[in-house]
Amino acid sequence: LKEATDEATKKGFCDEELGMAESDRDFRLKDTKDLDLELKGLNLKKEELATEAQMLGDAVSALREDLSEATASRKVEKTENLETIKLSKEGYEAVKQAIAILKTFYARAGRAKVLLQFSPIDEAADSKAGFEGAYQGQQDRSKGIIGML
Repeated sequence: LKEATDEATKKGFCDEELGMAESDRDFRLKDTKDLDLELKGLNLKKEELATEAQMLGDAVSALREDLSEATASRKVEKTENLETIKLSKEGYEAVKQAIAILKTFYARAGRAKVLLQFSPIDEAADSKAGFEGAYQGQQDRSKGIIGML
């Protein structure tokens, strides 16, 4: 009887241990499968992030290239604009001088006296050669010219 009891105890112990081992095995297998799925997901995420990093790197390179082109273009435009400004200032000064010259001319022409010398031939022909008095410019148009400048 003692042998049967020992045998039953051993069998119970073995069955209990075998059940625990099978249960532990099942939990470990489930954990392994879960970790395998998580690893596959992380590998996919890694590939996705690597692709995104490559695309962003290419975009950064393209943006840097565009920036250098824009900077070079702006340098050229700045040089051209500075030259245009210089020419504009020179033109402005030339126009100021032209206005001063015209104002002086028309002011003097308005007060001008004529010195006419007649030759005996002209007096005999009674010809004045189309001149009468001093040339005073076109005083009425002088304002238009100066205004235009």
